[in-house]
Amino acid sequence: MPDEVDELILKMQHLEAQARAQREAQALEARGKSLRSRAQQIAWSAQAELSAAETQQRAGEEKLQRARDPGLKPIAAADLLEEGRRLADDGRTRVVKARAKLNFALDQMDEAERREYEALRVDARAEAHRQMAEDPLFKGTPVSTSSSPSASSSASPSSSPSPSTPTPTSTPTPTSTASPPPTGPPKTLGRRRPKGS
Repeated sequence: MPDEVDELILKMQHLEAQARAQREAQALEARGKSLRSRAQQIAWSAQAELSAAETQQRAGEEKLQRARDPGLKPIAAADLLEEGRRLADDGRTRVVKARAKLNFALDQMDEAERREYEALRVDARAEAHRQMAEDPLFKGTPVSTSSSPSASSSASPSSSPSPSTPTPTSTPTPTSTASPPPTGPPKTLGRRRPKGS
């Protein structure tokens, strides 16, 4: 009876954690999509501003180049020089602002990707809680005959112990004949050290 109560409490806790994680994942995903769409709009407008500013800067530099033509009258050359400088300076300022805006948009896109990745992580956490809610005491397969068959059928196949795992009633055996169930990726050892060092 206490095991059943503990199992129900754990199951409810895992289901609650799953629901919280799913809400968090949906919110993160929605914020990421919203941020990405706004960043794309900013990037498109910044790209258009950048190309217009570069065109204006080139036009100003061309006028400056024409103003230096020795065959041009001095008054026309002075007017052309003044207009060229104004256009080139204004174009350079607009280029700097457009590049800053474009960099901001790219940073916002990176932030959107980070939020979408975080949403995936939270979604995986929700899935883990769902799986733990199915078997909160990690029983896997029934140890005694009093366990219900529904508990054993709802356990995931990855949580069932391997056939070489000793039962709780068996006597301890040497580690060479029975290995513990795998707990993760196998450990890799480095190169052996030479003897005497």
